[in-house]
Amino acid sequence: MSALTSADTAAAPRRTDAPPLSLRGAFSGTGALTRLALRRDRIVLPVYVVVVLLMVAVTYSSVATVYGTQAERDELAASMGTNSAFLALLGPLEHTGSVASTAAWRVGLFMILVLGVLAVLTVVRHTRKEEETGRLELVRAARVGALAPLATGVLVAAGMSVVTGALMAAMYVAQGADGASSVAFGLQFAALGLAGTGIGAVCAQVATSSRTANTIGVLLLVAGYALRGVADIEPSADWLRWVSPVGWVQEIDPFGANAWGPALLCLALFVACVAVAARVSLGRDLGAGLVQPRPGPAGSAALASPLALATRLQLPGIVSWTLGVGAYCLLVGFLLDSVDDIAGSSPQMQQVIEQLGGAGALAQVFQVAIMGFVGIAAAAFAVTLVTRVHAEETSGRTELVLATGTSRARYLTASVVLLVVGVVAVPLWAGLMMGLGHSLVSGGWGSAFGDAVAAGLVQVPAALVVAGLVLVLYGWWPRLVALGWGVVTVFLVVGQLGELFGLPQWVRDLSPFTHVPQVPLDPFSLGPVLALTGIAGALVAVSYVGFRRRDVGGA
Repeated sequence: MSALTSADTAAAPRRTDAPPLSLRGAFSGTGALTRLALRRDRIVLPVYVVVVLLMVAVTYSSVATVYGTQAERDELAASMGTNSAFLALLGPLEHTGSVASTAAWRVGLFMILVLGVLAVLTVVRHTRKEEETGRLELVRAARVGALAPLATGVLVAAGMSVVTGALMAAMYVAQGADGASSVAFGLQFAALGLAGTGIGAVCAQVATSSRTANTIGVLLLVAGYALRGVADIEPSADWLRWVSPVGWVQEIDPFGANAWGPALLCLALFVACVAVAARVSLGRDLGAGLVQPRPGPAGSAALASPLALATRLQLPGIVSWTLGVGAYCLLVGFLLDSVDDIAGSSPQMQQVIEQLGGAGALAQVFQVAIMGFVGIAAAAFAVTLVTRVHAEETSGRTELVLATGTSRARYLTASVVLLVVGVVAVPLWAGLMMGLGHSLVSGGWGSAFGDAVAAGLVQVPAALVVAGLVLVLYGWWPRLVALGWGVVTVFLVVGQLGELFGLPQWVRDLSPFTHVPQVPLDPFSLGPVLALTGIAGALVAVSYVGFRRRDVGGA
């Protein structure tokens, strides 16, 4: 056989392992996928937006009540506005000329960060999550372009962010705030939401699992929030505000500079991240990612039971929820000794705190109020875990486990055990962290720890009632599991915030959290705890009946 000449080599077609990148038809089917995503999120997205708007509205109302006069707002700036902990949480209070400007600071970058996190979760849910479960492969088998799923996730998350920002601005204008400043305030939410959307799009391409993608995206935003806090506490490090989109949106400065430039930085980051995500998506195999999950052993006796498997799947979620809530409560513990100094001279602020927590020593009232929100967080964790259990079923993995001879009752029991562990762990660790922070400041190690842990643990039965309700939905009507978020929202409004809204007592009694003993303000009462625990147990039993009767994977 003769060797190829240089002319033959030049004339031969050039082979390549990778197909040429092309945008032709890459977005086919985006409209249909977007409509499907909006239909699937018809409960989750409105709950996201309503909760964020509700928290801002409640804050505005409380600020109008407590700091209605200029003198009260100036006093606030001289106390909380100079406290290092509040500087780290909310930034400096520089504009006290109106209730709206003070409320904008009091809402703080914390709620804006929450919207950015929700944007990350949304875009990952419609991209990497669909890919991880195998549904995207089926969708791509139809006439759907390579970039249609990414475009869908970006459109839904970006739309949620823009709509939330617009509603924020409209709400402030309706309260009589300055128009330009109200728009700048809403722009903070929209800008960070867009930045979070772009970050989530890239993370969905980098990670192989949705959980890893969510973790990376959330950590990036939280790290930016922390760096911004360092910049606010230490003036010499103010350059740290410019290293993350959280710092950029702070520089928009509503009711002050009303600067649009930092928002353009967030928009540029959004465009750049989406472009990078699109390029990576076109060049990788379906299911591939830069961060690969650590492979387990080919055979392991450690995963021989449903409980061991459930622990492997759910433990990272339990740890992340517990550590996140605990970190916040540690900071609250540092502030407990300062509550009397900060609010003691303001009868209106004392009234708001007492409406949230009850009557008594102000520090203990504040502790009870915060632990009430920790109970809501534990209930939200329960909804998250049951949602993941439902995802295991819809992906077909539950049917595979049941095919091994595992009974339905044993399978569900594994998830119930992990559910109870998480619901207990969140308030328990929150109490320990709050007690640690309080003890480090006050030196009262015994009483500080005891009060904080007790205030946390009494929230467990009420959170278990919510868990039981969501389990009933899963056991009988699994497609309605997402309604658990609505249940948590309703209990938040009528329970924790019912007094602020002036709701009648019978409405507030609908929330199980209303019946929780107000420890350490009041002595521990065993009756309500046993009653709530009994209700939770009955609901769990009802869920078992439904799960054993219905088809796996059915409605």
